[in-house]
Amino acid sequence: MTVYALDALNVRPIVALVAAHGATDFATPTWPLAYAASCMIPSACVTPVFVCGSLVHFAEDVGWRGSLVLHALAGLAWWRGGAQRGLELMLAYLSAVHTPAHYLRCWRRGRRVALAAAGAATAVTWQLLLRLSGAAVVPIDHSVQRVVIAHILTEWGVKCSGRDDDLKGLVSSSSFIHHHVGKL
Repeated sequence: MTVYALDALNVRPIVALVAAHGATDFATPTWPLAYAASCMIPSACVTPVFVCGSLVHFAEDVGWRGSLVLHALAGLAWWRGGAQRGLELMLAYLSAVHTPAHYLRCWRRGRRVALAAAGAATAVTWQLLLRLSGAAVVPIDHSVQRVVIAHILTEWGVKCSGRDDDLKGLVSSSSFIHHHVGKL
C-alpha cells in the first residue's frame, strides 16, 4: 500500500543521497534489533510512528521547535500544493540539512565505516536511479516507512550508547555473538 508517492524523475541525485544515508545503520551492532522491532509495528500504526519518529529525529538537527516548524511547513505545502510539494520540501530539508548533519555526527563520533557504507550505497542508488527511464515514482509505503523508523531507532541507539567508533562496536558485538553462540 503506497501511503505517499514521490515523483522523483527530476530529483534523482537528491533521492540517491537521501535514501542512502541510512546505510550508516549497518555499521552498528544494534541495527538488526531496530529493523526487527520496526517490522513488529502493526500496519495501522506505521504512518503515525513514522511521522512522530521524524519529528524526534529532525529535532536532533534543528531542535524541537525547528522540527515542529519544519513539519508544519511541509503540511502547509502539502495542503496548498499537493503531496508532491510537501514531499519535495521534506526532500529539500533532508538533502540540505539532515543528511549533511547526519554525516557530520558520524564523522565526529568516529564512525568512518558508517560513512564508507553510506558512500557506497549512494553510488549504487545513483546508478540504479540513472537506469530508470520514464517516470521515477518512489512509493513511500509502509515498508519504506519501517526502514526509516528502523534508521531512527538505530541512530537513537548510537546516540545513547556513547560509542565513538563503529568499528569497535562491530568487533565487540561480533566477538560477543561468537563467544555466546559458540557455547550453544
